[in-house]
Amino acid sequence: MITAPRLIHKCNTTVLPKTLFSDLQLDKILSAQTIAVLQSLCDQNEIVRRNELFTVLDDEENLLRTEELLSTLLTTERTLLLLNDAKIPLDRYYRQVEMLEAYIASCEDLAFMRGLGALFAEVADYFSSADKVSILTRMRESEQKIKSLLHEMSAGFLSFADKNWLTPDYNAVSEIDNISACAEKLGFTVQKKKKLNVKINPLFSDAICRLYADKIAQIEAEIAKYADIDFYEPTTYISEIKFFLEIHGLIQKAKKVGIPHTNAKIAKEPCYTVKELYDISLLAKNCENIIPNDAYFSAKEPFYFVLGANGGGKTTYLRAVGINLILFLAGCPVFAKQAEIYPFDIVLSHFPKDERFDNTGRLDEERRRTEEMLKVAQGKVAFLLFNETFSGTDDKRGFELLKDAATQIDNRHHFGVYVTHFHEVMSLDYPVLSAEVDPTDENKRTFRIVHSKGSASSYATDILKKYGLDKNSLEARRYGNGN
Repeated sequence: MITAPRLIHKCNTTVLPKTLFSDLQLDKILSAQTIAVLQSLCDQNEIVRRNELFTVLDDEENLLRTEELLSTLLTTERTLLLLNDAKIPLDRYYRQVEMLEAYIASCEDLAFMRGLGALFAEVADYFSSADKVSILTRMRESEQKIKSLLHEMSAGFLSFADKNWLTPDYNAVSEIDNISACAEKLGFTVQKKKKLNVKINPLFSDAICRLYADKIAQIEAEIAKYADIDFYEPTTYISEIKFFLEIHGLIQKAKKVGIPHTNAKIAKEPCYTVKELYDISLLAKNCENIIPNDAYFSAKEPFYFVLGANGGGKTTYLRAVGINLILFLAGCPVFAKQAEIYPFDIVLSHFPKDERFDNTGRLDEERRRTEEMLKVAQGKVAFLLFNETFSGTDDKRGFELLKDAATQIDNRHHFGVYVTHFHEVMSLDYPVLSAEVDPTDENKRTFRIVHSKGSASSYATDILKKYGLDKNSLEARRYGNGN
C-alpha cells in the first residue's frame, strides 16, 4: 500500500535532549511542538530540502497558500473530532457528509501545493495521482447523494404549536414558515431565520430512521464504500506545516528588529564558521538592539574557553552559537549574515541547575553530569556547550575538574564553547575568547566576543573602560573639567 509522503523526514535516530532547549531558552520563543521537531537531527539531504521550503515561504503568495492549507486541514481535524463524538445515528450521518466534504477539500488543497519546493512536490504528486483523483470523484458523488437523501428526510417533520408529527409529505412546511410567508404578503419585513445547531433528540433520530429505513440503508451503503479510507491522512501534515510557519514567523519577528537570516552552507569537514551571529532568544525579552558576534571553530581550534566580566555577553554568545547550530541541524535558516556549518552528530549542554547544594555536593553533581555528557558524545563529532561548570566556591577543585574535562574534550577532538570565570585557563594550552568593550559603541556599554590570549588583568581593564574609570578616561575627564 502506498503511503502519503512526509513533509518532514526523520532520517536520524539521534534526538537532542530537552534540557538543551531550556538551557538555551529556546522554549521561551518556540512551542513544544516545534521544539519536538528540532530535537530530531537531519541528514544533509533533508537540510537542503527544508532550506528550500523556507526560501519558498519568503514569497507572500506562497505563504498565504500554506496558511490557507493549514486552515483547511484544521477544519478537517475538527470535523473528524465532531464525527467521533456523534453518537446519535441521524447526527452521525450529517457529520459524515461534513467529513467527506472536508477530506475532499484537504486532498485538493494538498494537490494544489505543487511548485512550493521538493517537499510539497512529493505530497502534491501523491494527492493528485490518478488513484486519488478517482477516489475523490466517487466520494463527491456519494456526498451529493447523501445530502439529497438527508434533505428528503428532513421535509417530513411538521411542527404546529405544541404538537409534532412525522410525515412523508415532502411539501410540508413548518408553522413558522407559513406565518412568515403570510406576513411578507401583507407587506411586513420578516427577518431571515438564523441557522441554529440544534441537538438532535435520540427518540426523534430513531423515529426518522425507522420512517425512512430505505433511505437510511442507501446512506449506510454510500458510507461503507469508504471504509478503507484513512480520513486522518491529510491531518498528519498539520504539525509539520505548523513547524515551518512558526519558524517563518520567528524569522519575520527577527527581521523587524534588523536581524538577518541565511541558509548556511553545508561544510564537508567539521567546522562552524559564522559571520555576525545573533542570539534570537533575546527576542523573548523584547530586545531590539542585539549585538552580533562572529564564530570560528575549525579542526585547528575546535574548542574555546570564554572569559570576561559579568554582563559582558558571554552566555549570550554561548546561546547564539548553540541556538543557530540547532536550527541548522533541523534544516532551518540561521540568524547570521553568512555561515558555513558541518552537520554535527550531537549537540549537548551543561548549564547550572537551580537546586541548592553544599560546595562539595554541587561540584560532585556537576562532575557526574559532565561525565554523562562526555560519555554520550564519545565516538561522535560532537559540539559541547558549558556554562560556568564547576563554578562552586571551591575554586581549586573546580579548576582541576575543568582541566580534566578539557583534556578529555581535546583528546576526543570535540568542538564547543566553555564559559567560565576561572581566569587560570589562560595558563592552559587552549584558545580563549574574551568579552571586550565594543569600540564602535560611543557609550562603551556593550561588549563583543573576540579572540584573546592576554592576561587575567585585561578583564579588569575592560570593566574600568566600560564605566570610564580607566587611566585615560579619568585623565580626559580631569582636564575636560579644567582641573
